[in-house]
Amino acid sequence: MKSKIGFLTLCSVPLLAAALACAPAGGDLPAAGEHAGFGAYTREATYDGANRYSVYVPMPDGVRVAVDYFIPTSEGVEAAEPLPTILHYTRYIRAVEYQDEDGNTGISSQAERDPILQHVLHRGYTVAVADARGTGASFGVHNGAFSVEETADSYHIIEWIAAQPWSDGNVGMQGRSYPGMTQYQAATQAPPALKAIFAEMAGPTAYDFVFRGGTYKNEFIETWGAGTMMQDTAGGAAPVDEDADGALRDAAVEEHNANLWAHEMIAQEGSGLRDWKLGTADGGHVSWDTIATIDDRESMDASGIAIYHLAGWLDIYASQQPMFFANLPNAQLKMMIGPWIHSGGYGGDLHKAEFLRWYDHWLKGIDNGVMDEAPVHYYVMQDSHTLPDDPEVALSHDEERAEDPAAWTAADSWPPPGLSTRRFALKGGGSLADGPAGDAGQDEYTVDYSSSVGSFSRWMNGHGSRRQDRQGTTFFDERSAENARALTYTTEPMTEAMTITGHPIVHLSVTSTHDDGDFFVYLEEIDADGRSHYVTEGALRASYRAVGEAPWDDLGLPFHRGHAEDLEPLPDEPVELQIDLMATAITIDEGHRLRLTIAGADAANHALYPDPEGVDAPTITVLRGGEDGSWLDVPVDEGG
Repeated sequence: MKSKIGFLTLCSVPLLAAALACAPAGGDLPAAGEHAGFGAYTREATYDGANRYSVYVPMPDGVRVAVDYFIPTSEGVEAAEPLPTILHYTRYIRAVEYQDEDGNTGISSQAERDPILQHVLHRGYTVAVADARGTGASFGVHNGAFSVEETADSYHIIEWIAAQPWSDGNVGMQGRSYPGMTQYQAATQAPPALKAIFAEMAGPTAYDFVFRGGTYKNEFIETWGAGTMMQDTAGGAAPVDEDADGALRDAAVEEHNANLWAHEMIAQEGSGLRDWKLGTADGGHVSWDTIATIDDRESMDASGIAIYHLAGWLDIYASQQPMFFANLPNAQLKMMIGPWIHSGGYGGDLHKAEFLRWYDHWLKGIDNGVMDEAPVHYYVMQDSHTLPDDPEVALSHDEERAEDPAAWTAADSWPPPGLSTRRFALKGGGSLADGPAGDAGQDEYTVDYSSSVGSFSRWMNGHGSRRQDRQGTTFFDERSAENARALTYTTEPMTEAMTITGHPIVHLSVTSTHDDGDFFVYLEEIDADGRSHYVTEGALRASYRAVGEAPWDDLGLPFHRGHAEDLEPLPDEPVELQIDLMATAITIDEGHRLRLTIAGADAANHALYPDPEGVDAPTITVLRGGEDGSWLDVPVDEGG
């Protein structure tokens, strides 16, 4: 089943860097218990505040983890009965200590800054926020992202929460990005008290983010690694209640100096291979499979834990998260995919409605119909995410513009049923066209190492960055300047609108003057004024081109395993590169054109290759037409 559904218009106001959306069109929302439908659920607040407490919780190996918990209050009186609990499990510091301009010490906590946690606190939930070991005020050593120790700790934290007098024993989780992935990790442990999770903008395979197709996102890893290193060692975390002078916090921070830092780990030889392993001081190891929750999908699927995936078309996990949804066939699942970048839509009415509806059902037992409707809701974009020319245009919230005409679509599966494949062949004169491949030919391109996706990208927003030139927005650059540094193929104007839904795939037949190189492909929409708008992208290192069978359902996409034995240099004769692009859902308007751009570098986000100095540039030849041609396949929703 797939059906169009009406929904609210989207607008924006900023709040503490989290995006808040405007109220839904159409007046008051239904009350709790009614089957209000997707995005339209609410109920009145029953509490107006909360009391914060902070404690150390010992793990089985003796490491003490710092946990804040919040009990809702009404006119200063705490809830008398135990309530279900929402846990935010983070390596980004649960609470920070600061001094105001008068020299008074204060505490700014994650739960007090977060509009989602505030929303549920006021509606009858307790909230807990925990510093992962080796971070914040917690003791211990952090052995890299999503380490086996950090994951095991989630089980004990959840069960500790369930045993407290302020918790009724039912626990859910909350968080985006890293705190979204800690939810997936916790679900692999199947703690009995964990009934449901709500994982946002989170990926199940770190390898396929950092080294997708063998290319290396050095800007992200170096920025994120240095930032988390500074957080872990700076000592700004708030101490727990028993630690009045901060001595315990300071002792914990001292232990953090032995942490494994992401940028230093990735610098190790062989880290770009999926089967890479790095030994740790305690005799264990860090590897890509130990931190990939998709490798534990069977235990998650059988855990009984209900999972809501929140994804974004312009997010860094736009392909991975929907793929994860498809790999959990027996779990109680929901998924929404919005028109958002990594930071987009946070704390808006849609976000609050779905979060509250999910946990009211799973933790409070309220009959609100959340599991009676289609499990997938996705937004079909019909505009661009390009920086407007007019500097006077209000840019308060890029991701949810009020005049966006696109609609939400409901479906029973991902990818949604009823899609067909439309093939566009690369032809002479920079043409991209339907129909036969045409006569054989070729185009040469010498890699421009200054080429990039643009000055700002989805990858940069993934570690929290925003534009510096226009009010800190997340708009992308118009791509005409970048297209001039690359090889482009463009269709004639569309005679009718075309809705692309899912995962485009590019098949390139190439040779090169070098025995290896990185290939970046961009799908763009060219409007009636000739402006080129980013839609999505893909990347592949040529030596990683071998296609094999994925250990999970890869949705029919080319799977590049990336083991040492799979790597092959480029021969003298043409080879085929199969490159899947990040998933999307967008309508290309009638009269607009589709463009495929091919480049050999993304200088703003990826390490330059094969020459890291950006001097020895390969000349690549793209073959088109005949038996060895190149083409683009796009999944099309004929009813869209």
